[in-house]
Amino acid sequence: MSSVNNIVQGDGRGIGFATVKPGYKTYKSPYGPDYKIQPNIRGIGPGRAMKFGITAASFGVVGAVFALQFFSDVPKVRTDICQKLPLIGDYFVKDIPPSDNVSSPLPAVQRYSS
Repeated sequence: MSSVNNIVQGDGRGIGFATVKPGYKTYKSPYGPDYKIQPNIRGIGPGRAMKFGITAASFGVVGAVFALQFFSDVPKVRTDICQKLPLIGDYFVKDIPPSDNVSSPLPAVQRYSS
């Protein structure tokens, strides 16, 4: 027999594999202060979660502004996203003046006579 099977409780039954310990309430003195445990998720309370949330949102906004500025010269991004922003959309409108509008893809070549 292995040593695991030799572990026996006082009443003769072995220790179960997944036993659940009974939930005892902690003692609360009637003379002590009236305290309440702060709600938390794995040790992170509401104040700390708010701090993490504000920091993450700040990094997200800075990242989004950087991405829009970086890709603002791409025509599809400029027309579909940047020009539709409420207050600064007009900044991204790039009109080509008529003097720069050339019908030929190659520039005109002038001959100089000597």
